[in-house]
Amino acid sequence: MARLSSGGTGIRIKRNRWAQTRAGRALRMQTAGREYRCLATGRRHRDRALIRDGVDIRTGRHGRGARKKATFTVLGPADATDLALAAVLVGVDTRNLTRGGAVRAFLTRSLDWLEIFQ
Repeated sequence: MARLSSGGTGIRIKRNRWAQTRAGRALRMQTAGREYRCLATGRRHRDRALIRDGVDIRTGRHGRGARKKATFTVLGPADATDLALAAVLVGVDTRNLTRGGAVRAFLTRSLDWLEIFQ
């Protein structure tokens, strides 16, 4: 149910929430003739990577409240679109990209669904 655009053009977003691996649960995006994958790189959802052919941007979030910081590590010839997309995704809740986050989200949705019948 997310909507994202780049330069006025919509970005197609899809993911497989039932996949068993991190690569399978990766958020897949297509824009400007490029395909990106955003996946969790650690057990926690704070560390992730935005990957396209030849470019790998690793991001991490650290701190709390006003002391929050984001770090970027760029491998390959990244351009403005790559960096902007990585910066936007730092601020997005991507907890479902981890196994624990996917299980937690499933349980939450199931309990919400059961409340309909009460």
